[in-house]
Amino acid sequence: MEKRKLSGKDYALWVISVLAFFAFFLWVGDFGNLAYLTQSPITSYVNTLWRVTYIAAGGVFGIFMGSIVFLSVKFRAIDVTTQRNYTNYYYAILILDLIAAIAVTYEMFTFATQFTIGLLGAADLFIFASIIYLVYKLYYSS
Repeated sequence: MEKRKLSGKDYALWVISVLAFFAFFLWVGDFGNLAYLTQSPITSYVNTLWRVTYIAAGGVFGIFMGSIVFLSVKFRAIDVTTQRNYTNYYYAILILDLIAAIAVTYEMFTFATQFTIGLLGAADLFIFASIIYLVYKLYYSS
């Protein structure tokens, strides 16, 4: 088994993946903004506490998910002799899944009823599960 060392480029890619997940987390949660609260001194205090907590949770999420994705891609086991030739197909489906996830998330923020938000949230979870499966098939195909 060969040992792989991390270079400066690897550290830069790790930081980029952490920042990308952090920005995605903040974007999905409207940067911790609770705009639907009525304006009063108590709700502005709650909104400030929530925003600080949300940004801190985004930092933890970004470090955790960015590290997992970077390390799983960097140190994946590649067996060229048994690797299938489906990578173009998987990349195309992955792009379609990402577009669907963005569209469903956008629709989730534009609809006002709780029932449709719940349905779209469930659809988003299904799409994210599909993305995870496709990433697994791309990098760990046998």
